Amino acid sequence: MTSRITTRLNDSGEDGLSRVFERGALHFSRSQQTSPHAHYAWKLHVGIDAPVWVRTRNGLTSGRAVVVPPNLEHATGAIGWSVAVFVAPGSRGTAFRGTPPFDLEMLSGARCRRLVDLCRHFEPTARNDTPNFVDELARIALDSPATPIDRRVERSLQRLRESPGTPLKTIAQAHGITLDRLSRLVSQQTGLPLRRHAIWSRLMRLMSAPPAPTELAAAAVTAGFSDHAHMTRTFRAYLGRAPSEFRSAPDVIAAW
Repeated sequence: MTSRITTRLNDSGEDGLSRVFERGALHFSRSQQTSPHAHYAWKLHVGIDAPVWVRTRNGLTSGRAVVVPPNLEHATGAIGWSVAVFVAPGSRGTAFRGTPPFDLEMLSGARCRRLVDLCRHFEPTARNDTPNFVDELARIALDSPATPIDRRVERSLQRLRESPGTPLKTIAQAHGITLDRLSRLVSQQTGLPLRRHAIWSRLMRLMSAPPAPTELAAAAVTAGFSDHAHMTRTFRAYLGRAPSEFRSAPDVIAAW
């Protein structure tokens, strides 16, 4: 694997790229590392040159390919090049939640070898092929079956993706139910609180069109955060990085 992409992504010094597309994202990087966080999406992390490592409440483990379910606090890193893909729960054949005990899964055998081989041949410059590439990875690694959800929940989550700043009470009223009722439905059927869906949508919108440094405070409030510090804490909690660590915006093929 050669350094074909030289955009400096963050202050840790890694080279690579981040790419966002409909209900998915990809991070192709070298020698990356995150602080503890719990993101909204399903995550597949594949080590191209060497095993990746993941630390959870159960300790440190490593392997060439690991699946991290939604809402699991973890820190992760890699030596050499790796590919991390993120898939929205309920999309690309995935369920909205993992199978108890909701821990990570280290992949092995032929399935692992196939994933490493696919990532080894990933071509960063083939921009529009990225969604298809992630679809193939998801079919191999994220084999939890999707389950139908209440139409009101489905439409509410779609509204959040399209308009992250929409007040949650307004979304509930559009379906003729109270916010408490909608919140319960979302938690019961997706395993994630409604507010967590909303915050992730706001973060992805900011990632897709990051403001200039002088506009960060105003952008934070507009996105629904109390201030810049609140936005920074939320970035770290969900993505394992602060906004200031990203030196360049992701390549956005389509809004998440």
